[in-house]
Amino acid sequence: MQKEKISNEDWDIEDESFDAHFAKTLSKDPERIQSFKKRVVREFNETKNYSAYLQNLKLIAIAENKTITIAQKTKMKRSNVYRMLSKQSNPAFNTILTISENLGIEPNFCIAK
Repeated sequence: MQKEKISNEDWDIEDESFDAHFAKTLSKDPERIQSFKKRVVREFNETKNYSAYLQNLKLIAIAENKTITIAQKTKMKRSNVYRMLSKQSNPAFNTILTISENLGIEPNFCIAK
């Protein structure tokens, strides 16, 4: 199967995934990244959907071009950071805290009523 080459004035892609395209779109506007971060935190607080939170952290990391920084701080290979932030993974709590903090998201815990 031959890959379709898609050209646009802003990028050249071959079968670019929605996630990659979305991250690229986010990366062009710091205000949009901040807005997305707020939405990610709000949705996680409402749904407690861990896999969606991981996927959104991955999008933010790609958009902010911080996968190498995260890899260095967590002492992991960059490819492992991508894998760890996939829907199928189950990274350690302290790793998620480190990644979140490196992306400017501070966890906020409270006592349940």
